[in-house]
Amino acid sequence: MKKKSFAKINLILDVIEKRNDGYHNIDGIMQLIDLYDIVDVSISDEFKITSNSKDIPLDENNLVYKAYNVMKEKYNFKEKFKIHIEKNIPVCAGIAGGSSNAAATIDLIDNLLKLKLSLNEKMDIARLVGADVSYLLMGKTARTRGIGDILDEISPMEGIKVLIVNNGLEISTKYVYKNIKPSGKNKRVDELISYYENGEFEKFFLNLFNVMENISIKIMPEIQTIKEKMESFGAIKALMSGSGPTVFGIFKNDKDIDRAYKYFKNIYKNTFKTKTIGV
Repeated sequence: MKKKSFAKINLILDVIEKRNDGYHNIDGIMQLIDLYDIVDVSISDEFKITSNSKDIPLDENNLVYKAYNVMKEKYNFKEKFKIHIEKNIPVCAGIAGGSSNAAATIDLIDNLLKLKLSLNEKMDIARLVGADVSYLLMGKTARTRGIGDILDEISPMEGIKVLIVNNGLEISTKYVYKNIKPSGKNKRVDELISYYENGEFEKFFLNLFNVMENISIKIMPEIQTIKEKMESFGAIKALMSGSGPTVFGIFKNDKDIDRAYKYFKNIYKNTFKTKTIGV
């Protein structure tokens, strides 16, 4: 049984406070894009993860393994699975490829074993697997709070032209969180959501922000270079997703995004022309 496993971008990402458990409470908006892996799960004599990519772990360090383990402990099933991950989403890129694979695995095991789990039951599993997994289970356009597990759906944002550029390098999410100064409770996200809900789309896109950018750019100045170049091609806004290093650009028309795609694809293999989706 196969399922598409979509990437996400952080249209807005604010870090509000550090929690007593070491995690951080965030606030922002996550959005699915039409860039995906394919996860294929089948019942097997032994548990095994395989992939076309050499860049992902195939053991307990993969969130897919963790998703399987959490479900097995919770529902006490005996079945084992072969799970094949056809990778297309860049790895360790800030667009949640691993979390998306885990979310797809939860859905597929639920369907294969006919567990008939509710979304809330699957969300309970997701919280034990990883911070972004809850959102990837729900998808759509959502305000994300807590550690990313408190989700409120907002008006769908479908068909927006998005360019993804990833330089193939990695930034430590732990390092970024360790060095970030939480902004405290504020109204910035509320204000931007009001722009969006009131139809002030250009104002909304122009004011998108990610508080992690400054730290990641200090580590990897190339992020800023990519952002500036993307906007020079006509992007309404270019922004880093998550802790980076992936940069996405929001474009109004095909001509501009096509020109930008052609330029970046000659430099970076992981360049994708995609769009927002409302799955």
